[in-house]
Amino acid sequence: MTRTIFYTALGLDRAHTLREDEEWLAQRLGGAGIRVFPLWRDRVLVSAADNPDAILMADAEATALHSQSGETVFLGVDGDVAYFATDLSHLEEPANHVPLPENTSFEDLRRLAGDLEHGTATMLAYARALAYWHRTHQFCGMCGAPTESRKAGHERKCTNPDCGKTHFPRTDPAVIMLVTLGNGKNQRALLAQNKRFPSGIRYSTLAGFVEPAETLEQAVAREVFEETGIRVSDVQYQASQPWPFPANLMLGFRASAENEDIVIQEDEIADARWFSRDEVLDMAAQDGVLPPSQISISRWLIDTWLDETA
Repeated sequence: MTRTIFYTALGLDRAHTLREDEEWLAQRLGGAGIRVFPLWRDRVLVSAADNPDAILMADAEATALHSQSGETVFLGVDGDVAYFATDLSHLEEPANHVPLPENTSFEDLRRLAGDLEHGTATMLAYARALAYWHRTHQFCGMCGAPTESRKAGHERKCTNPDCGKTHFPRTDPAVIMLVTLGNGKNQRALLAQNKRFPSGIRYSTLAGFVEPAETLEQAVAREVFEETGIRVSDVQYQASQPWPFPANLMLGFRASAENEDIVIQEDEIADARWFSRDEVLDMAAQDGVLPPSQISISRWLIDTWLDETA
């Protein structure tokens, strides 16, 4: 059972005051003491091996990478070393333009996160989220004029002098919840199979986006009832997880069911059932039957429940 919530181990000082220090940033990007993560179309650069590792470009190589970047963002510092990420998405074939290490490839972070060191995966998630935001916010949502990057990639500002609106990286809150019925050894958990999952292989906790003018607790109750017809009480916050796919913050909850009969929302849910702890453990022993994978807070919620003693 997993006891880790992935993407939560950022070992950097975000050093927000340095984001406005243009002289310091220029010196670092033109010299030594920097490390840069290359990104390309929401993928991260890793070594092509059985145990892949994230690729960091250093010093002169990092400076050369930055010179070809569509967007370079400052992530933070660790001691005397400054960390950046550079997005090469504007290049059709990055290897034709920048000197990337041999035997490397750009891969999906979700597929690799469980194989990477936790702190590295967290930095890559942070970098991916910022890169995605920059690519999708090239124009002002108020007036339609182009925007430009400011504060080392942590703001975008409208270039229209009559507007001048400042835009900040977007994070969309979503609730994810483990609903239980009963108490003690006979307690059961509500798990569902989303229609987006491959048929027959994945049961997970329920989840959904928070709507405007809605508390988190209200969102939990609404989503559970809409998707399964189950009414809940005793909604309790557990933990959160950044989920940059593309720009979410998952807010984990537990809740108690007030009724047992399930009525699924057929346009979203393929199946929903009550599972005992033994049934969940039996599923976990079958390959592919019980994701959620270890990188999801859904798995953490389930594992925490499995570990409880009656």
